[in-house]
Amino acid sequence: MAHTEKKILKALVEIGKTVEKLDGTLDKMDGSEGKVKHFIEQEKAIHEIKKIVRASDRLDKYEEKDLEEWAHKVAKDIDGQAKALAHIGDAVDKLEAELAKIGDDDGKVKSFVAQKKMVHQVKKILHECELYEKYVEKEVDDL
Repeated sequence: MAHTEKKILKALVEIGKTVEKLDGTLDKMDGSEGKVKHFIEQEKAIHEIKKIVRASDRLDKYEEKDLEEWAHKVAKDIDGQAKALAHIGDAVDKLEAELAKIGDDDGKVKSFVAQKKMVHQVKKILHECELYEKYVEKEVDDL
C-alpha cells in the first residue's frame, strides 16, 4: 500500500474511532443530562473530525504529475476510501455553512439537529467503507 493510501485509510479509521467514542459517551449519559450535554459532546467530536479531515486535505497538494501516477496505482477500494474522506469533508463544510446561517433565537436546537445529522452522515459514509458497524439508518428519523 502506498504512503498516500495509508494516510487516507488512517484518516478514515481515526474518524471512525472518534464517532465510536462519541457513541460510547452518549450511551453512558442518562436522559436527565439533556440535549445540552449531548450538544457539547457532538461539538467535541465534530471538531476532532474537522481536524482529521483538514490534515488529510494536505494530501491534495501533490504536484499534478504525482497525482497522475498516484491515480494509476490506486486500487478501486482505496479510491472509494479517498472519495469517502472527501464526502466527510463536504459534510463538515456543509455543517459549518448551515451553522453560520442559524440565528440566536432558536440556534441551540437547530445547531443540535444539524450536528446530529452530520454525525449520522459520517457514520453512514464510514459504514459504506466497512469501517463502522453500529450504523442505524433510522437514527435521525425522530429529529
